[in-house]
Amino acid sequence: MYSVLLILWFFLLKQSTAFHTRDFRGLAYKEYTNEELSLFAKANTATTLDGNSTQLFDDDDDDVIELNIGGERITTLRSTLTAVPNSKLALMFSKNNTEVHKSKDQFNAVFFDYNPIQFKYLLDQLRTIKRRQDLSPYEIHYDAPLAKIQTNFSDLISDLGLSPEQFLSPLNGVYTNLHIKSLIGWQECYRSKYETPLDLESAWIKCIGRRFLVACNLVNNTETLTLAGVTISQDQSSHCSNSNECTFDIKNGIGFYRHDQAWGFEGRPKNFTSAHYYNNQNSFLSSVRLNPCDSNDQYSEYRLCWSLRSNVHRGGGDRCGKVKNLHNAFDWERIIYRAI
Repeated sequence: MYSVLLILWFFLLKQSTAFHTRDFRGLAYKEYTNEELSLFAKANTATTLDGNSTQLFDDDDDDVIELNIGGERITTLRSTLTAVPNSKLALMFSKNNTEVHKSKDQFNAVFFDYNPIQFKYLLDQLRTIKRRQDLSPYEIHYDAPLAKIQTNFSDLISDLGLSPEQFLSPLNGVYTNLHIKSLIGWQECYRSKYETPLDLESAWIKCIGRRFLVACNLVNNTETLTLAGVTISQDQSSHCSNSNECTFDIKNGIGFYRHDQAWGFEGRPKNFTSAHYYNNQNSFLSSVRLNPCDSNDQYSEYRLCWSLRSNVHRGGGDRCGKVKNLHNAFDWERIIYRAI
């Protein structure tokens, strides 16, 4: 009798002190060693741009979260689930969450009806992301564990509010008649009329960022942007030779160029296909002849050109889509937005 009680006491003590995960279908148990548990502490450390280490969360705030993912129990840190600020997932697990609903099972674990393999793969990526404080949410790309389930994995990313488009829209490409109210994550940083010579260097001083939306529009049109295109950085433009011809890449439907006398872009509609694609069918080469701006009529609604202040022979060619010769126009304006 005493032997039975001793064995029972030992079993209960072990169960109460071991840190374990359990499949909710009763398939498996796993106990963690001290070395494995130390990984949770390391997950709370990030490397800053200057190479120093910083603690992402206070120990009191970064607690352990129990999840039920499609019937499988998964344990992770709060800081991993909140690695992407302002995402639905981060808001759901923020300590002051009072609005985002969370379904819980009979063990009080938050339940998600997702494939556990895919979710664990996402968690691994979030653990890396939380150490990259230099990344903006719209710059993060999530890889699926297998190419054949990319669609399901993309749905998971979208459901949890992690898609780049949910932080910045439009994300790339060129657009005509873009509704201003549809802009997400963009802040206006520069505006001037076409009749005023463009001082691009001064514009960049006002527009500090890592992605820009370059647009043109009729003055007082508060509903839409006549033409708008996204560039990844101030240096994204292909610099042209001393001649009047510029050759550049068109990628994701748009290509920027920079010449001593003009700056602009050339775009293509979303359904455009080319026999000259390269780089996994994502890019192709194009060229424009400037005099002093681009006057080409091919896909004219997707072309923007602004002559520069440094060009002493400024005049003629400034355009916003199909509308050309706007260098003296007081009723057309340039607008630059920066991603925030």
